[in-house]
Amino acid sequence: MQPKFYNKFFVAKDERDFKNAAQAGVGRLNCLCKDPEFAAKMMKKYALGGKLILPSDLALDQENMKKFKNLGFELSIFVDLLDDDLTLSKIGFLKLPVTVLLYENLTRTGQISQKFAGKMPAQVLEDLGFLDRECSIVGGVYAEKDDLQILGDYGAEIVICPRAFAAKGATFANLKLLQKYPVKLGIGTFDYPELDFDRELEFLRLTNCALFEDAFAVSKEELEKISQGENI
Repeated sequence: MQPKFYNKFFVAKDERDFKNAAQAGVGRLNCLCKDPEFAAKMMKKYALGGKLILPSDLALDQENMKKFKNLGFELSIFVDLLDDDLTLSKIGFLKLPVTVLLYENLTRTGQISQKFAGKMPAQVLEDLGFLDRECSIVGGVYAEKDDLQILGDYGAEIVICPRAFAAKGATFANLKLLQKYPVKLGIGTFDYPELDFDRELEFLRLTNCALFEDAFAVSKEELEKISQGENI
């Protein structure tokens, strides 16, 4: 049976989170957890497929990585571009997929640009070699057109967390703008206290209808495709 939804970014703290994901019909998820071994155990218990996103400090520990590679899940490394240069360089050498929290608010976006001598965040990802592999951007709502062009050229993915980022005061995701570039789109829930994909998608639809003052700006069918990890 095909999973109902694919949650492209999911933060797990305890067993209840995994149980809620299974009950919500997620099926597959990309899970960030401080304890990847615990996450793998819970994903197997609740028949959840997907990917383990490793905190960078654990991914850079060779002994840990040996264990993680035997957990039976795909792996990705969580990247914070405000980490020190040595950490970013070491992550680059691992050649694993990366998951980057980026363009989620203007403050951090500006800090990243300042750290890297005014470069656009997408240029920084390109320079570090992170776009030469599978790269998922969590956030994306403040990405500018030049950044989106670079990300699209590499086929990077932008994972939108509609209600979570709105609750943090971020602007709404502009799907029409994102669709103009060849970036892949996905839906996540970040650390929102409940898992309800129907509400996430309806929130995304309504906010885009409001942005464009058009009741048909985005269709439910398009949003359903995004939730399944398909291009629209």
